[in-house]
Amino acid sequence: MNNLARRSLSVLCAILFVTVCPHLIQSAQSASYLTDAEQYTVKIRTRVEYPGFTDNKGSFTGAGFLIDARKGWVVTNAHVSSRNTASIEVAFKGQAFTEAKLIYADQHLDLAVIEINPEAIPKRTRRAELNCSAWPKIGSEVGAYGHPLSLDFSITRGVVSGARYRHNRYWIQTDAAINNGNSGGPLIDIRSGKVVGINAATYSKNTSEGVGFAVPAIYVCRVLNLLRNGENASAPFLPVAFALNEEAPNKLVVAAIYEGLPVSWPLSAGDQILSLADEPSLTLRNQADLIHALRGKLGEIAINILREGESLSINIDTLPRPKMADWVGLHFSGVVVGREIMRDDALSNSNGELMILDVAHASTGSVSGFNEYNYIATVDGLRFTTVNQLCEHLGVAAEEDRKVTVLTRSRSWDYRSATKYAAIELKVGDVKLVGPKVLTDEGCT
Repeated sequence: MNNLARRSLSVLCAILFVTVCPHLIQSAQSASYLTDAEQYTVKIRTRVEYPGFTDNKGSFTGAGFLIDARKGWVVTNAHVSSRNTASIEVAFKGQAFTEAKLIYADQHLDLAVIEINPEAIPKRTRRAELNCSAWPKIGSEVGAYGHPLSLDFSITRGVVSGARYRHNRYWIQTDAAINNGNSGGPLIDIRSGKVVGINAATYSKNTSEGVGFAVPAIYVCRVLNLLRNGENASAPFLPVAFALNEEAPNKLVVAAIYEGLPVSWPLSAGDQILSLADEPSLTLRNQADLIHALRGKLGEIAINILREGESLSINIDTLPRPKMADWVGLHFSGVVVGREIMRDDALSNSNGELMILDVAHASTGSVSGFNEYNYIATVDGLRFTTVNQLCEHLGVAAEEDRKVTVLTRSRSWDYRSATKYAAIELKVGDVKLVGPKVLTDEGCT
């Protein structure tokens, strides 16, 4: 072979290496991450009989993925698991459904952790590897894995199209199709094979196309680490409200101070929260940043603030909100009520009234006029601030087969006021406490 032929052959090999090898490598990577995903992704089906806050009654399906085989932990969306489930079941590919239980649901992120018996996990099953260190890059290729539109264990591909802050939360925006069935499943970086988010939501297909959202894995990892250490990972109490300013969107400026919560902060309207004192380089730009920074912290900590142009360091008390898995509500006549601690309770619910969380369609309560998110002011002229007290009162009325008079309060315009009352008479039935840890349908304790 002469020199010219050898040089031509070398050039051809170089061209083939540049053009063909990357495709071969990418194909191998794609095959690898898909093989892994079908092993750690699961199907989830839940049934909700007595919905708590923001839940709905009915049966639901979705996806999830294994993150700890030793503990039997599976991650999904809180809207897939629900917060007060009658039953949760999980199935790996090619396997039958097995019973699971809810161990954590988040009050801020659309995130839940459920637990299955580790012995029910098929042998050689891999756990998902989460990217806990950084946000995915805009434009990076991702796959949304799950069961979209009942197409079990399938992938939709796209790119990360944005990092979005909406409804006081951070989201990964993607044009990978997210539909009913792959909510709760992993959003996977195709190049690394790591999970960068949890598929969560999409805009209505009637108004948009290719706009979906996922919970960022970096926030999920913080919660998981706290849970593994046996700590309460719930979002913290925030005894302040913040002013929104579209012209200055990255400033955490105090608008109001709330009283009556388990914690209080020595702040004033107009103060700007800058950072935690022990992490001054991490600027707190919004409420989600603050919640993330305070997760898992308990007791007194120092924060840096700006007050009337002067930089100060002050101490605040931190406390996680109660675990949602410990929530207890009350059911009667198709109505579910419970105590929900709101930041502005001192203004909007100064008497600590119980909130109506759900009214079943066509139930006695629905026909009688109960409406969701109204408050129960009195029952037979008496005020009740705990579900146990109200349960006992309604239980006696049910045993005596007599009607009760319930006075409800709503935030609705009335004559020269923003509060409206309604008097409802009904004969109560099916009185019982409900909640993730309530083990019996009888009794009020």
